[in-house]
Amino acid sequence: MKKNKTVTTEERLRKLFHEDGFLDVEPPDNFLENVMGNLPNKVPTTLSPFDRFSRGIRNCWSIFSNPITVNISPLQLAASFALIFCCISFLYDTPYRKQGRLVNAVQTTPVALQLKAVSFALPDPDRKFSSAVVIGSFNKWQSQGFEMSYNEEKEAWVLEHELPPGDYEYVFLVNGDAPLPDPRAAFYVHDSFGNKNALLQVGGVLHDL
Repeated sequence: MKKNKTVTTEERLRKLFHEDGFLDVEPPDNFLENVMGNLPNKVPTTLSPFDRFSRGIRNCWSIFSNPITVNISPLQLAASFALIFCCISFLYDTPYRKQGRLVNAVQTTPVALQLKAVSFALPDPDRKFSSAVVIGSFNKWQSQGFEMSYNEEKEAWVLEHELPPGDYEYVFLVNGDAPLPDPRAAFYVHDSFGNKNALLQVGGVLHDL
């Protein structure tokens, strides 16, 4: 009912405008462009460095001060704890390089603190030997780094070194190639080749061999 009344009123207005000489006029094609072109241009506002800094501070404050809601499932929480545990374990067990070799940092420190002083001595009052070296299970039977020096006062070839506690087999290598068991050792053992080796027991005291 209201729709018919509205249409009737519109028809009456059109008829009235037509009788009074008001005709429908179509706008020109560039009407919209002319209207937009006549609008005043908005001058961009230039902010000072202080204003930009203040605005940045306010934005950061709004980000960190507004509460946020974090949704996490039990599975995601368990995975996060597992990842943290793996990272801590990796950092704790990471090997470090020392003297060109990979050694474990956790195991190296206690061993270094338990090193005991050991003194080797090979009597040679007549200077029959031109050189003497200590080789044994503690240095994988290698002579490098365990060369002995002759002590005139003791009339013996001597060497002082530090070893961790334990039992070791050793011999003296004289004149570069002749193995010689320590004549003053308290114990001896025979290896699988039938050789006689001196037994060194390193504990908490200085050993004079």
